[in-house]
Amino acid sequence: MREPLRAALCGKLRKPHFRGYIYLNRHFIKRTFPRLLSAALVLCCLAEPASASYGAYTLRKEPHEKYLDGTPAGAFQPSAVLTRAQAANLLYGLLEQPPAGDWQFTDIPAGAWYERAAKSLAWAGILPDDGSGRFRPDEPLTRKECAAMLAGFLEPATASYRFTDVPSESPEAGAIACAVAHGLFSADETGAFRPDFPMTRAETAVVFNHLLGRAPDAAELARTPEMRVFPDVNFDHWAYAAIMEATTTHTYTAVPGSPNERWTSFEREAARITDGFHSIDGWLYFARDGHFLTSQTVGSFTFGADGRYTTGNAALDQKLAEIIRTQTSGGMTRDETLRALYNYVRDNFTYIKRDLVSKGQTGWEPAYAERFFADGRGNCYGFAAAFQQLARAIGVEAVTVVGQLGKNRQPHGWVEISLDGVNAVYDPEIEMVYRGRGCAFDMFRFQYSAAPFDYWK
Repeated sequence: MREPLRAALCGKLRKPHFRGYIYLNRHFIKRTFPRLLSAALVLCCLAEPASASYGAYTLRKEPHEKYLDGTPAGAFQPSAVLTRAQAANLLYGLLEQPPAGDWQFTDIPAGAWYERAAKSLAWAGILPDDGSGRFRPDEPLTRKECAAMLAGFLEPATASYRFTDVPSESPEAGAIACAVAHGLFSADETGAFRPDFPMTRAETAVVFNHLLGRAPDAAELARTPEMRVFPDVNFDHWAYAAIMEATTTHTYTAVPGSPNERWTSFEREAARITDGFHSIDGWLYFARDGHFLTSQTVGSFTFGADGRYTTGNAALDQKLAEIIRTQTSGGMTRDETLRALYNYVRDNFTYIKRDLVSKGQTGWEPAYAERFFADGRGNCYGFAAAFQQLARAIGVEAVTVVGQLGKNRQPHGWVEISLDGVNAVYDPEIEMVYRGRGCAFDMFRFQYSAAPFDYWK
């Protein structure tokens, strides 16, 4: 690799010179401008670091230690973007011998967690200054920036690639072609590279695994689903195996004739998650001893192999998660979340006659709720089942009651929830009906003794 331009210029300026001239960029320039301008010219020449050439720096490929991790809450956030600061810190930590130089930026605070990585990689030309003097640490790393950053670690490729959105004269075209030739990236189905798209954390795992020559052991992952459970990375996630490879320290042996590896052992992560229910991205999980449970039942809550709570009806599970994602937020309290879900059922559905539920009948709620959400209407049992299933999907033990209502004891269904030692009634269907008649009954969390109607269990 050619030495950084700063050192190169310093060497050239020591050469003999003629009085009245300065030696700059292989030329003698007459000293006809003020010294300040001459200094400015030198600084301009120093504004761009050198580009790293192939073989200048090597990556630490052994042992297979994790190089990505989850959040303190135990999620991975596969769709979150990789910032330039995170990219610098990641790559810097993978170098056998990091660059020793130091590049100055105007937007990196002293002592920032990424300061050493960003300044060092910029000095070496791996993640260079764009000429603005700014590093832009919080901006996403784009796909073209990632390709340019990693090209210096890839043997030059002779194959040429054409993408519908990468002009041949683009400064990053060569780096992109090299990265594609080595399997780090690929085009989409339209032939586009999407150079300005941000790198996601899931994509980062895939790209860096290829860069490091690491290939996950799919068989071992299938045998050991509890190896590491990220609630937001399901088994069928497109990057599941790559994420496990990137986040799990393991030993392995090579598989003859195959690019894949065979894991011989792995390190289980230390417990970091608080025990109990966790609602993440609309899905409910349960942690015990710091780990999310899989394929287990806790009380009346069943959790599948992916760690998610399940009603036993996959379509309903998806619908519940979708509603919770759109109608609630992580900053809500338990009661605020319940109220939001109750209001959603009350305000977005209408009444229609349906089959009655017999007293003592069990297990009917998922089917009623699924039909209710699909049709947009239902009877009192549909309203009760929908709210009960939503409440359970956030970890609240809600039960339906098949009873009677009013002096005439009409068949009726509602929901009971016992919270903080108080057993309360929730009746979204009755409130929906009377709101339509102009009556302001609040049927969210009340005791039987305060009910405006007689409830018979």
